[in-house]
Amino acid sequence: MVSTRFAYVCLPFAQGLFDKSRALKDFDFNKHQRARLRESISVDVRKLCDMLIPDARYPQVSVAASERAAAIGVDLRQETWHSQTRFDRGRAVFHYEHMNPVSQIVKALATADSVAAIVPILSDGLRLAWITKVEDARLTTLGYRYKRPDSGAAYAEAGIVLLPLLQEPGSD
Repeated sequence: MVSTRFAYVCLPFAQGLFDKSRALKDFDFNKHQRARLRESISVDVRKLCDMLIPDARYPQVSVAASERAAAIGVDLRQETWHSQTRFDRGRAVFHYEHMNPVSQIVKALATADSVAAIVPILSDGLRLAWITKVEDARLTTLGYRYKRPDSGAAYAEAGIVLLPLLQEPGSD
């Protein structure tokens, strides 16, 4: 179920993402134009994540990242990519991860037949997690950098254990 707060934050993006996804199917753009439009959709998805965390959705956190963060007095569930350099100079320890790669979310958006169908796709697809750089390297070594059909299975294979999810802010 999509929380009221999540849906509220998504709404400004839903129409634009639907229109852009539809344009990729309906218009005869050249290769360059199609690439820029796909890029624009990806940027919108990323910026939506910037708005959602932690106000409308908490990121997940690996056990290893949680232990490292606790040692320096940081609650990663309240942090974002933009705040990371405040506690992780040079982004050397932690990796802010789209559990479902943005490219997969973009593909899923292309299947939407209405603006109303966009929010549930985003709700299912937009999962962020704080993991360590070591854990991220394991995902990459296993071939899960850009393709991850089942993020749970990929994380398990990489030995990444996530803390239980907190209830979303604004959950009904």
